[in-house]
Amino acid sequence: MTTNRDLAIKKIEKDFEKISNLVLEQLQLLGELFTTDQKERPDEIFLLLNKNEDKVDRFETQLDDNIIRTIVLYQPVAGDLRRLFAIYHMTINLERVADLVLNITTTYSELKDAELLDESRSALFQMLKITSGMVSRALLSFVNSDEELASRTIHKESAFDEFNKKLLKRTVKAAGLPKKSQSVLNKLLDMRSMFSSIERIGDHATNIAESSIYAISGSNIRHGSKNE
Repeated sequence: MTTNRDLAIKKIEKDFEKISNLVLEQLQLLGELFTTDQKERPDEIFLLLNKNEDKVDRFETQLDDNIIRTIVLYQPVAGDLRRLFAIYHMTINLERVADLVLNITTTYSELKDAELLDESRSALFQMLKITSGMVSRALLSFVNSDEELASRTIHKESAFDEFNKKLLKRTVKAAGLPKKSQSVLNKLLDMRSMFSSIERIGDHATNIAESSIYAISGSNIRHGSKNE
């Protein structure tokens, strides 16, 4: 027999699936910005990114309210309660990923005519592919109750950090402009901002994977070693 508690939890899970798909779409649209010719459809992509960001914010608020209401009204059993807390933490991280996507988009729009951006477009796209994959796998581990997949996502973070450093050095070298030039330094700072934002998306993917492990097994590894 389906209870009101069951219906409430299913509604939360359905809304979590929607916000997850929205954030994954945001990452995909950002990737299109890095690979689409500037004369084609960037304005359309910018419009979609901003429209989806509003939806993400609404879902985040809605999920927050529904999770609290469900816990207060129905007092879920331990397994359901653990899953609700995991969804709550993952939703926070998804909303922050969406914010980072919008930050990157804003910086991109300000730099879209800069020669440095053209030289770095490929590196940015490579980084984004890695972090987008991390987010996707972290969410998939939760849906499929796959603790091993979540663990692999967490372990990938250290390799990604090193990859980020190498790409940034390559970008600086590719600039080939005087180091003392103020305009070049400003552009490099903007580029660093985008690289850092994409790296932080990977951090949030790790947080989502950790919440997934908590939902599956009850193990709280957020303050433990990622290599354990």
